[in-house]
Amino acid sequence: MHKIANFIQIIKKIHLPAKYSDRLSAFVGEFLGNSGHFLVLKNLSDIAIYGWQDYLHDPTDYLLIVAMLIQTAYLSRRNAFPLFGNLIGVTLYTLVDLQVDGSEFFAEPSHLVFWAFSLTIAGLQFARYRWKNALERWIIPLESVVRMLMVLAFYLVVSSGENSRDWITREMLAQFTDRNTHVFLTSSLVLIGLLLGFQRLQIVVQQQELKKTSELLRNLAQWGMGTHVVETLVKNPQGLKFQRCDRSILFMDIRGFTTWCEQSPPDIVANILNNYYQHTELAAYLFLPLRVTFTADEVMAIYSTPEQAVSAAKAMQKAAKEALSSYQLGVGCAVHSGEVVEGLFGGEDVRTYTVIGDVVNTAKRLEGTTLAGEITVSDIVYQRLKQQIQVKDCRTHQLKGKNTEMKSWVLVE
Repeated sequence: MHKIANFIQIIKKIHLPAKYSDRLSAFVGEFLGNSGHFLVLKNLSDIAIYGWQDYLHDPTDYLLIVAMLIQTAYLSRRNAFPLFGNLIGVTLYTLVDLQVDGSEFFAEPSHLVFWAFSLTIAGLQFARYRWKNALERWIIPLESVVRMLMVLAFYLVVSSGENSRDWITREMLAQFTDRNTHVFLTSSLVLIGLLLGFQRLQIVVQQQELKKTSELLRNLAQWGMGTHVVETLVKNPQGLKFQRCDRSILFMDIRGFTTWCEQSPPDIVANILNNYYQHTELAAYLFLPLRVTFTADEVMAIYSTPEQAVSAAKAMQKAAKEALSSYQLGVGCAVHSGEVVEGLFGGEDVRTYTVIGDVVNTAKRLEGTTLAGEITVSDIVYQRLKQQIQVKDCRTHQLKGKNTEMKSWVLVE
């Protein structure tokens, strides 16, 4: 946990919003892993053949850099289409350079290699995209081998020289394969491509497993701790230390539930209670609670503002009626606001996020005085929201554990 916290603190020092950081990471990953390969090999081959002077004074080479950056930007998007995306760079480069070279463009060996491998990589990535589950484990190593063969192809381009046009002939291939150094080079590139491909496949499989595991853990964490706690732990672990803050506490309870349970079969009780949970939880989460907990027939929800809590109470009361009215059951609901202490409470192995304080106890006591079908708010909540809510009754209570009477208000639904 300390290592995770330290890592998050380092990331926070980089003043870059998370969404931009993710985009930059995806852009760099795409350039280093795919689009940049074409750019580097094409430019190196041009430099080797024509020299630095011609390369630096050729505007089409700068165009190639822009074209491949555009391709990288597109392919780094989440829903990029690989068949189209991998042809962006070569297409843009061709459209402009055709205006300069005319029909001679396709007589240039490096251009043919550029197109051949762009089409090949585009086809392989499309096949992986289209038939991911069936072909991915075959395509990843094959794609790595193709990238290594691209190095060999540009080597042939450089070997053919500046003036060669008819560069791939049987005689040339025969001379190439007759030399032991070329056979060694070719076989080495293929084998290294396979090894790198299998390594990449292993990484992809591990990433997929980690993604599944992280999603499962995230779901489990949200079910047990709540979305607010999980997001706070990821973004700011220090935010879960004990701290005083203003919160609005909502309690809701089924009236007469214990008596009803004594007269009903356990399986019916379990089904009704679960249906009640599902209805009220959906209503509660419409207003972004920090935490929702269920204890028997009681629901406790923690909200940042009284506006959220009162709106949630109305929605939850309506949802509870839909779930319980056919069984002649109803709920009482109460909202109270004030300063609490919140954080992670518990021991070393079992901890949970909650809030404690007099505000919580008062909200629970107030809910106990509320009749079925009613929503009660404390006078503190009423004073904050009296321009936004309608009330039909004002009551005073001598709540258990309180030295003074407390005023509450019953909302008009």
